[in-house]
Amino acid sequence: MALKRKKTVYLLLSVAWILFSFWQIYEHSRVKQAAMKTLLSRARDISSSISVVIRSQDRFGILPQSRIEAALTDLVQSPELQSVALLNASGQVVASAGKPIDVKVGALSEGKEVWERNSVVIMNLVDLGHETDERSTTRTAPIVLKDPDPGELFRDDRRTSGTKVAAQEESHERRSRRRDRSPRRFGRPPWMSEEQYQELLAKQGLHGFLLQMSIDGYRAECARDLWLRNALILFALIASLGLGVAWRNIERSEVFRIRLLKASEMNIHLNEMNLAAAGLAHETRNPLNLVRGQSQIISRDSSASKDVQAMADRIIEEVDRVTGRLNEFINYSRPLAPKPAPTNLRLVIHEVERALKTDMEEKDIRFTVSGPDISIEADESLLRQVLFNLLLNACQAVDKGGMVEVRIDTNTRGEAGIDVCDNGPGVPPEAREEIFRPYYTTREEGTGLGLSVARQIVLAHQWEIECVPEEKGARFRISGMKTI
Repeated sequence: MALKRKKTVYLLLSVAWILFSFWQIYEHSRVKQAAMKTLLSRARDISSSISVVIRSQDRFGILPQSRIEAALTDLVQSPELQSVALLNASGQVVASAGKPIDVKVGALSEGKEVWERNSVVIMNLVDLGHETDERSTTRTAPIVLKDPDPGELFRDDRRTSGTKVAAQEESHERRSRRRDRSPRRFGRPPWMSEEQYQELLAKQGLHGFLLQMSIDGYRAECARDLWLRNALILFALIASLGLGVAWRNIERSEVFRIRLLKASEMNIHLNEMNLAAAGLAHETRNPLNLVRGQSQIISRDSSASKDVQAMADRIIEEVDRVTGRLNEFINYSRPLAPKPAPTNLRLVIHEVERALKTDMEEKDIRFTVSGPDISIEADESLLRQVLFNLLLNACQAVDKGGMVEVRIDTNTRGEAGIDVCDNGPGVPPEAREEIFRPYYTTREEGTGLGLSVARQIVLAHQWEIECVPEEKGARFRISGMKTI
């Protein structure tokens, strides 16, 4: 159930992040479209300005190329507009300003654009070939000429056509303007023949233009928005991961809290059982003392037979063995409350040595103490019990003529350590933690509570005890003792 809930939460967080990412991608595309529309709107405004410039240079349907290119060059100085090219009906350039436009006119259609790497090319946003006003009057496409005086190009034609025809046409056009006040419709100049006019109109007639706009601003705006969207997506990912980790920690905290409650209940139960067992052991010891006393009386009774006296002695030995185990169990189960006081470490070690002198002499054990003479904060009676258990195990582990050594050392943090070493068979690696558990022993006569009691006392002093690997023999180290 917990695993299923965990997967569900992680799945929901992942889906939320994916949806947020798609939303940011969609918003970025909207920003790109808006920036593109802004650029094209700016292009329309520029094309309207170009149309005004072209019409302002129009004189009777003639555009001097030098003048129109000079006017367009001023417009191209802006950072947005890169170049302008005026086209005839065939798509050929008749006038231009700025750098050349490398786009095929056939690839463009009216009102469309071609996007390149650093620019966009737009064709004929405003129709220059004809214009309609409120009276539906049209005008023909202007002609771009290199010669500023177009009449000079057709001087001979004016002479052959005669002034009479020109005067008649001019008079007719003047009367037409007076009659309806409509805008003048520029057509073929009177000094040109129809064939010359059509040929010139096809080659130099202005039918549209190309604009090449810079897209640096568009790209910069898109890049800024893309950076912002990526940052938001990254922050959303970090937030999702943080929520996932926080939820996992909350779930683990809840599990640990439940385990702690169960452990607390179990600890209370074990304490109650411990007190009950200690009470039972104490109550059991009293009858054993009575049995031991009666056995001693029988063993000392001269009227008893030898067999009865021998049986009484065996009863005494068994009672002593059971009583010893009961005493160790009572010591192990009794709550410890150390009372630290300044204690000379070497003095306590030598007192334990004197208590074990008989055992050492029986095996001819060589006992040495090395290290500085220091004092520590400890409960002397409890420390003596720890050292007694460790040294007793060492004496029992070595063979006759063996060696037992106690090493004292200090460090720069004001702490002392004790190593109890022997040259016995040592402790197997797999048993270095197990030996501190209650009732774990490798000797038939052992109770398995000596090292457990020692560890209990060490932990009550907030020290540490461990079985350190050694090439030969065993080494038990107590560390973390505060020096004075």
